[in-house]
Amino acid sequence: MIIADNSEWYRMITQNDHGDLAGQFAAHWGNQEFARLKPYGSMVLAAEAHDNGWWDWDVFPSVDEQGVPIPFTRTPREFRSTFYGKGIDNVISRDLYAGLIVSMHGVGLTKKRYGTMPTMVERQDEYSQQFVKNREPDHDQMLAKLKQMEQYAGATDQEQIWLNYLMMQVFDRLSLFFCSNYDITTVPETGGHTAGKGYYGPSIKPTPVKLGEEEVDLKLRVLDRNNVLVEPYPFDRSTLRVSVRGKLIPCVAYRCQEEFRETYAKAQREQFEFTLRSA
Repeated sequence: MIIADNSEWYRMITQNDHGDLAGQFAAHWGNQEFARLKPYGSMVLAAEAHDNGWWDWDVFPSVDEQGVPIPFTRTPREFRSTFYGKGIDNVISRDLYAGLIVSMHGVGLTKKRYGTMPTMVERQDEYSQQFVKNREPDHDQMLAKLKQMEQYAGATDQEQIWLNYLMMQVFDRLSLFFCSNYDITTVPETGGHTAGKGYYGPSIKPTPVKLGEEEVDLKLRVLDRNNVLVEPYPFDRSTLRVSVRGKLIPCVAYRCQEEFRETYAKAQREQFEFTLRSA
């Protein structure tokens, strides 16, 4: 669960809805300057389904001892590893290429996105480390199988795999920018990890452009709460309208799990809409 708040409301967005938003960005990626995804279908699926294993937690959310809803950033590590593992297996069963990218994404999160996001904290706990030991050795075997599959011809060399891993991080971080910030106009340009506020900022680097070209710093220039200029602009439409589902519940201390879950269950699901524009 991705939880943002102001003085009145908690905005609660499930990980699957966050993934849906990431998938919208992936589906429209590519224009004269930025290369279209390759393989397209696999990468859109990876973006959309990368957090699907979190359903088990999000369908039954919890509050802590102070009655505060628990966001994904504070979910116990032993549960997180289980969710990621189940989600990876779900994607593998549908598309091996997407499964490899999602598995690399899950492992990479324990290692500061494989070193591409140094502001993150490297996860040294036993559960995260065991997750890496269980999953990372599979990547070479999965890649070897992909190299033998005709539909992935031209998309299995190391450079393309790494570019696609970086693209997965871009889609995840783009979605998190909109999902984890209650009001995007209040996010400082440098972002940061302060108590979940501005957890992901308006600068996404490294962002691939084309295979063999240097990555860029994708900048989001906020115009108002719903409109953002993107520089350089990577999408196939000059104006891209996206939305993500979520619920608003009162920002209070809940007395027990039952009170919180009843309040969440009764809340109307809403659409939060954003428009991304070229400069």
